[in-house]
Amino acid sequence: MLTNIKDKKGVSPVIATVLLVTMVVVMALIIFVWLTNINKEAITKFDGTNVEVICGDIKFDSSYSAGNLYALNSGDVPLYSMKMRVFRGGSYNTTDLQDISYSNWPEKGLNPGLAFSSTTLGDLISGANKIIMIPVLIGVSENGEQKLHTCADDFGQEVAME
Repeated sequence: MLTNIKDKKGVSPVIATVLLVTMVVVMALIIFVWLTNINKEAITKFDGTNVEVICGDIKFDSSYSAGNLYALNSGDVPLYSMKMRVFRGGSYNTTDLQDISYSNWPEKGLNPGLAFSSTTLGDLISGANKIIMIPVLIGVSENGEQKLHTCADDFGQEVAME
């Protein structure tokens, strides 16, 4: 039994075109994401260990009491700086303590076993619901330049508010 070509049903040309365009866009997005992850410049510290791994080794304690902000580096990793994320209401502001001239953060960072305290940050902290301290490390890029690396928020610590 022979059937006519006109009797066969197929996908409409409009639907076929939409499907092809969608597949091309999805493939382009996958390639774009893949390429952007490959081109990240690795920043290393110590014996060539990637700083993203070192972030997991950071140990520090922080607190805020009577207008004083305290931070103690209780680990083995020197902290170049700290980003202070201050939450008020439904929003937050992030400030790098190394960038504030009146914060008295050590110029070369907070070495293991050392502490930081500041009474001059009251205007940044006043009225805060919550404060999170996020460590910043300094490392060396592949071409030998010193680069800063802010650890992921997961490695931050909420400041004990007293």
